[in-house]
Amino acid sequence: MKFFILNQKKQVVEIDDYLKLPKIDNEFERFIRREALGEILVKQSNDKPAYLEPASKLGFNWEANADIGHVQYNYKANLMRRLVQEYARQLVHDIGLPIYEVNGANMFNLRHPVVEAYASLYGDRLYNFKAGKSDVVMSYDASYPQFNLASKAPLSHKQLPFAHFSIADCYRQEQSGEMMMLLRLRRFYMPDIHPYFKNVQEAFEWFPKLQSQILKSVDDANRGYQVVIEVPSEKIWYKYRQYIEQIPVQLSADVLVNVIEDGKDRYWVVNVDYKIIDKLGQAREIACIQVDIGNAPRLNIHYIDDDGQAKHPVIIHSAIPGGIERYLYILFDNFEQGLPAWINPVHIRLIPVGGEFIDPCKQLVEKYADLPLRIEIDDRSISVSSRLKSAHEDYVPHKIVIGQQEIDDQFKELEKLVAKLAREVEGKPFIRREWPAEVSRQL
Repeated sequence: MKFFILNQKKQVVEIDDYLKLPKIDNEFERFIRREALGEILVKQSNDKPAYLEPASKLGFNWEANADIGHVQYNYKANLMRRLVQEYARQLVHDIGLPIYEVNGANMFNLRHPVVEAYASLYGDRLYNFKAGKSDVVMSYDASYPQFNLASKAPLSHKQLPFAHFSIADCYRQEQSGEMMMLLRLRRFYMPDIHPYFKNVQEAFEWFPKLQSQILKSVDDANRGYQVVIEVPSEKIWYKYRQYIEQIPVQLSADVLVNVIEDGKDRYWVVNVDYKIIDKLGQAREIACIQVDIGNAPRLNIHYIDDDGQAKHPVIIHSAIPGGIERYLYILFDNFEQGLPAWINPVHIRLIPVGGEFIDPCKQLVEKYADLPLRIEIDDRSISVSSRLKSAHEDYVPHKIVIGQQEIDDQFKELEKLVAKLAREVEGKPFIRREWPAEVSRQL
């Protein structure tokens, strides 16, 4: 592998020379040292990562009765997962491409030539087993159903570009020592989008529009990405450099480039990974964009050009905003800063000071029922201080005590908070609270 920096002026800079520059973005320098030089960025510890406590408390845990690497989502965790899935749909539909959302099976016959051809790319990461006399492989991503549909469609140049999109459950045979809650799982959800283009030039013209949605998503998470561009060979680098060198210009940031020199053929000409440096000091890939010139010929996907000739489209592979659980990972990795308002399973918990104030709290919940907020009431017969502590332990971001003073003030504090939160969640996905409002009735 050969690493170098591609800067915003489209210049190639060797790693050693770049690190000697007087001004370098601190986070990018850490990224270079971790990715290109293999330096360990934080002291190793046997302690559990800090993000696991809030993730577990909010309902993300390993499923006890399943194969390792499978997550159990309780009702709050499941709500958060569904919200990110809807967020993915928003981001994808805002790209500007015609979007065809499809779905398909999650297991396939490995002896089918199309499945075998695609599965051969993933080797020991395939999640496969025997089913009767058949060799079955679980879906590695959503490519199988989408590519099957594309190969059977009578495509014309007039229909391009367009994109297939799925939010599919995917399976990868991660090794037991690699498992990491929300980050590396054997079963997870992937918002896969595959746009089809007439040629490489058109694909790279649309590339920044997909990238902008990935960047929007990390900005919404109050984080930033570091970018590494992988290129399969030096030959490919020189052939497609005119397109690749536009990426740092579009990002307004220098990027790390990795030219792979192992002599292996790959179906893509560029693979762009969007990564964070997490609290453990590791570079974690969350999203990616690949420009694929190999799978259309391999899988007999073609369109009829305006000259009547059959041609193979160029395909982009991407997951926006990244794997669903991986996007949740970057939120939990930064949990001390608070979750974005729209994804909190509970926005406000009302705490009546006595039993006589429970009904006014219920009336408030009803009053705000049409707003995109999830409000609940701790109606238990325990002290106010115990209920405030419980709300803190449940990671409820806003706690409002309700007594006679609040009634006399016409709930001014609550009104201000509700107005503020409504502005913060505006335009983001919303799912109503589906469990009882009263904490005493909740599981």
